[in-house]
Amino acid sequence: MVQYSAPNPGVKNQPEQKSPGRTSDPSGLMETYNRYFYYRIARTPDDIAAAHRLRYEVYCEETGFLPKEEHPDGLERDEYDGHSVQSVLFYRPMNLPAGTVRVVRPIPDAEGCALPARLAAPGLNLLPEKILPRARTGEISRFSIHAGFRKRQNDGLYATIHDPHTGGDPRRVLPHMTLGLMTSIFEIALETNLTHLCAIIDPALLRMLRMLGLRFEAVGPLVEFHGPRQPVFAPLKQLIDGVERDFPEVHAVITAGGRLQIDGRHAAA
Repeated sequence: MVQYSAPNPGVKNQPEQKSPGRTSDPSGLMETYNRYFYYRIARTPDDIAAAHRLRYEVYCEETGFLPKEEHPDGLERDEYDGHSVQSVLFYRPMNLPAGTVRVVRPIPDAEGCALPARLAAPGLNLLPEKILPRARTGEISRFSIHAGFRKRQNDGLYATIHDPHTGGDPRRVLPHMTLGLMTSIFEIALETNLTHLCAIIDPALLRMLRMLGLRFEAVGPLVEFHGPRQPVFAPLKQLIDGVERDFPEVHAVITAGGRLQIDGRHAAA
């Protein structure tokens, strides 16, 4: 049975994630993540606005992927937000929004299930129902980390793996921010009864996810979608089982210390 509990309303009330059956290690992923970050599923007007504002800063102001003049209020929105669920990652010491992501839910009877990835990448949309079920595949979209949390020399949109032992600004502790957003993706997927995830993903982010044991399967060649992007998909259970096998510390973070669990209803048919 899925062990799901609604996100807590504030940083002071949100319990730290604890890894069941593992010894606490202050230098580990779990401890560092808990020290600096937490997330909330965006359910309140303030959190929803924070997600749209951060998207505007990354996609309109920083990268220029989207035109600023189409969003004069400084909030980036599109037609897919009406059937999406967003989350916001916060920097715990200052309670500041640090990142956001959304999961676009499918509309099975619509063209491409009304998922941007299926519409932009024919290879995804042509996969058999058994491989990528129309009603239970959601899309990872608008994966964003605020520039202030990754602007070091040579940083890209997702930065690099950061070793906390080397010092420097603790706000740029990666991959903890990426893992925090991925944890929220899994929580949204479980809440909405999805079994599969797809995306059109920046190759740099795809490499980072693979380094963390999150292995998506590439489908076809790169496509142009705000730059060259790789269409990918994965069954949710396969993703989490692979991480549990190969990277237990990462598994502890992305399952919220064991709070997020997959059962047969969320496994591939």
